[in-house]
Amino acid sequence: MKFHIKKLILLFITLLFLYLVFKNLNFNLFIQTIRGFELKYIILLALSILISLSFRGLCFKLLISKTVNAPLSDFVPLCISGAALNIVLPARAGDIFRAIYTGKKYDISKVKIFGAVMLERIFDGLCIIGMLLIGIFIYNKNSLAQHLCFGAAIIFIGGLICAFCAIKFNKVDIFFTFLEKLCNKSENTKDNLIQKIIKTSNNLCNSFIEGFEILKYPKRLLIVLFVSGLIWSFECINYFIVIQGFNLDINWSVVLFIIGFIALACMIPSTSIFIGPYQLAVISAFAIYHIPKETALAISLIEQAIVVITTSIVAVMFLLKNNISFKDLKNKINSSVE
Repeated sequence: MKFHIKKLILLFITLLFLYLVFKNLNFNLFIQTIRGFELKYIILLALSILISLSFRGLCFKLLISKTVNAPLSDFVPLCISGAALNIVLPARAGDIFRAIYTGKKYDISKVKIFGAVMLERIFDGLCIIGMLLIGIFIYNKNSLAQHLCFGAAIIFIGGLICAFCAIKFNKVDIFFTFLEKLCNKSENTKDNLIQKIIKTSNNLCNSFIEGFEILKYPKRLLIVLFVSGLIWSFECINYFIVIQGFNLDINWSVVLFIIGFIALACMIPSTSIFIGPYQLAVISAFAIYHIPKETALAISLIEQAIVVITTSIVAVMFLLKNNISFKDLKNKINSSVE
């Protein structure tokens, strides 16, 4: 029952965003704009997408390099497949898949790997905020936009500081030991069950924090931050390529806004492929530059379609090679989320 209610809520959110996307849309102009895209840019875009996700594989390898010693070729297809699953399944399923697959293959804690993935997302957030700030100060000096951007920066920087403090001054054991002592005084069966839950929670929290171990190694951390910057540079290039495909003369700083808006929009719960929030984010970003809704929607659909197709091809090959059933994988991810 809860599952069906959740699906209905996600469907409602998606339909609401789609209504905003298609409201007052000139369909004839939209179709005409789509037809104007030069197909020769598709291969270039697909190549740029694969390069971006290959750097994602390198970043993931560096984050867990002190735990897993494996070649880069193991992580690139995994991260591309994870990106595909993030698109076609809700709740950042691809990130969960990476943790499950890596933990099982290398016989290490899945929770620890998930901690590393979450740290990677903090680095992503810092890169996105950095690009937004550049875009704001160069082109749009709106004070509200600046305040919102600084607020987001505080959140991500705060997250990084918390992660650093967690790995350097781990006080998890002290907290859970205190809780355990409170339960030790009783022999009640229910209290014994609570005690087991406390021990399990303690182990999970410690494993999760261990995923931040890269923070102990400043030189390697700087490399990770540099690679994260390369990832998002290629994300910008992806949109430059699409814009060129439509022969649009647009200030380069528009891409900085688009990437930031998309990243924030993809955090909004919706059905698969981020349909609705993704398109509205691109339309909103382009609106700052007075680009028509029809053009912005065409750009977003072309870019998203090539990303979905490119990553899905790699994901299917990866799943087939490793004898992973998509249905079983989906059930496993859903059970992990629940």
